[in-house]
Amino acid sequence: MTSMMTMPTTAILDGDMIAHRAAYITNDIEDLPMVMRQVMRTWTPPGCTHVLVAMSCDRGDNYRRTVWSEYKAHRDKLEVDEDQVARLKYAKELMFEDEFHCKYVPTLEADDLMGIASSSGAAVAVTLDKDLLSCPGWHFRPEYSYRKGDTKVTKEAQLLYQPEWKADLMFHQQWLMGDMTDNYPGIYRMGPKKSEKLLTAAHPRDWNMLCMAAYEKAGHDEEYCLAMARVARILRKGEWNADSGVD
Repeated sequence: MTSMMTMPTTAILDGDMIAHRAAYITNDIEDLPMVMRQVMRTWTPPGCTHVLVAMSCDRGDNYRRTVWSEYKAHRDKLEVDEDQVARLKYAKELMFEDEFHCKYVPTLEADDLMGIASSSGAAVAVTLDKDLLSCPGWHFRPEYSYRKGDTKVTKEAQLLYQPEWKADLMFHQQWLMGDMTDNYPGIYRMGPKKSEKLLTAAHPRDWNMLCMAAYEKAGHDEEYCLAMARVARILRKGEWNADSGVD
């Protein structure tokens, strides 16, 4: 086992995101294997010689649905082009072939598998999802581009080590804010600046109590408060009672 500050030579990639990206950028379903390999090559951090791919369980099987039934439920109703749906289905099937070294645990998301691996020091977590930074350890954010008005903006790839205190701060912010992208609301009008100001004014050992007090002040009961914490939490080493195969 490597020490937490020594970068692992294994990377664990967000297979969900790679599958979606490959299905989006190619129109020919026969090109998917080639496109997926190309994306994986560009997503492999420098210095990593072994690559794993994390895949999520089916959305309806996600354990977070047992905590908050509306978690990501709105995504089930999204209308997507039928051809793209077929490409995505095929891309996800391809991920389970031997060459991609897929990691999959029923009821867990790819985020959880990456969080467990990065927080244990077993692998570098590779994704564009900033939420993974709520887990300590090594992270690689690949280069990506987006449109800002008429301008194309490119963000360079970033390799970083996320210390535990900073990961804890991000988790508690997420707990307070919720995430409408994932369909759990948190506290109304609790944004990034307000949550950071609230938390950084206190000692980290008091953050749990502070969050619970903020929910009570906003009129929410303990059950709702803890549900928001449990769906916001990306799993870390020791937080899952089954063998993930990545720890």
